[in-house]
Amino acid sequence: MYVCVCRAVTENEVHDCIAAGATSAKQIRDTTGAGGDCARCVRKICAILKRSEELTTA
Repeated sequence: MYVCVCRAVTENEVHDCIAAGATSAKQIRDTTGAGGDCARCVRKICAILKRSEELTTA
């Protein structure tokens, strides 16, 4: 599923960034471009990051 329609960034690409060490929406934006245009996807990216953190600390 697309997280960022403006830059055609998928949820899998965001997960790949997190797996590679990204810990913030800014780091994901710098890698994929997601959030760099209209920024509507930033909340979704932050939610994915939060879920990832919860899974790694549980």
